[in-house]
Amino acid sequence: MKSIDEIMQAPTKDFAYIGERLQGIREELLERDTGNQVTSQFSRKKIAERFHMNQMTLVNVERGAISLTTIKLVLYYYTLGYNPAWILSEDNEFIPKTNIGENVVYQTDVREDFKELESAIVTAVLEFKKKI
Repeated sequence: MKSIDEIMQAPTKDFAYIGERLQGIREELLERDTGNQVTSQFSRKKIAERFHMNQMTLVNVERGAISLTTIKLVLYYYTLGYNPAWILSEDNEFIPKTNIGENVVYQTDVREDFKELESAIVTAVLEFKKKI
């Protein structure tokens, strides 16, 4: 493991693996979505639009350029269940790629089910209050 001084002194090219991992995650999500570069919400074009950036900015990040966009993508993929430590750590062999269960509240279907449950509870409480 590198010391903080080694990390701070390292040239940008030493962090190219982060861009490669971000690209791999996006491609994995694309395959799980539709598998189609044009229609998938995880295509380069759609991700760039979602983050209000030029598509070439995303290409540069995936090639290894470190920027604020890199951090935004790491955080975005975290909401989709990917482990930021796996993305950012050079030696990630023993770090799980995904956070199973940790980010359940970010999953769309779970959020929708929770909203339905919350609505049912509110309705039940209101009905109960009417009977009192």
